[in-house]
Amino acid sequence: MDTLSRLLSLYTIRTSLDIRCELAAPWVLDEPAATPGVAPFHVVVEGGARVDVSGHDSLDLAPGDVIVFPGGSAHRLHAGAAADAVPVRPLAGDGPLQRHGNGGDGPGTAILCGSFVFEGAARAALVRALPEVMVVRASRADDFPGLHALVRLLQHETASVRPGADVVVAQLSGALFALLLRAWLAGTRHDAPGLFAVLADRRLGNALHRMLESPERAWTVQDLAAACHMSRATFARLFARLCGMPPADMLTRLRMARAARALLQGEGAVGDVALAVGYQSEAAFNRVFKRHYGVGPGTWRRTARAAAAAPVAA
Repeated sequence: MDTLSRLLSLYTIRTSLDIRCELAAPWVLDEPAATPGVAPFHVVVEGGARVDVSGHDSLDLAPGDVIVFPGGSAHRLHAGAAADAVPVRPLAGDGPLQRHGNGGDGPGTAILCGSFVFEGAARAALVRALPEVMVVRASRADDFPGLHALVRLLQHETASVRPGADVVVAQLSGALFALLLRAWLAGTRHDAPGLFAVLADRRLGNALHRMLESPERAWTVQDLAAACHMSRATFARLFARLCGMPPADMLTRLRMARAARALLQGEGAVGDVALAVGYQSEAAFNRVFKRHYGVGPGTWRRTARAAAAAPVAA
């Protein structure tokens, strides 16, 4: 399994694709700040839009472009003169998504709106490693053919009522975050410290891969530096700068995320899970797990399973 796949398999990220907006200029969509752990996103499937976010330059989006707000920032999407904008309202009709429109007669734009929900450890590990505004220009099909194809499929499935469209859209949107990350990692400079800055760095990526592949090993800084063909001092300095923490602290975080996933999925007793992530002493594992999650592994497993089994609110 590749490094990005291993990393994403540790964390729970839900995708909610809810609304298809069919708009004619002039129009304005004002989105308030989201709750912590919720990252709104917009996929432009037809036409174009301008996006305004406090503290950032305005951005122009073309068909196929995707914008995500990992920190849930308030933002505005618009086209044409805001003073003349025709109000957006819900539209009647069937289909896999709610439809909103404004009934205007200017140039048209279609946007798919949804959110990524980062649960538990994903909020600390992933959201903090992403920029406040994340833009992937899948309109450049030659650069990101997989994401471009997915956007085209979502456009096709949400444009009208088709048999099985609800299931198809749910399955397609579930792959959206991984494809966005793949494209973003390949096409962006990564200034924010965190997991993705390490993953994107060719010098350090192998160290992260080793930790994810074998979290039970007693990795030393020297071992990881050798895997990256670097001196111990250079590796430790570069890793801390790009990751925002020393290698040992990142290894502990990855071990705890792997342990939480194993507990939720019932991969043996607590002692078995402790061994699987490198702890010979169950008591030592319990202490570290409680420091990260606020409760011991047994309590965490019962609570997490109960939450997973609870019905989803309508």
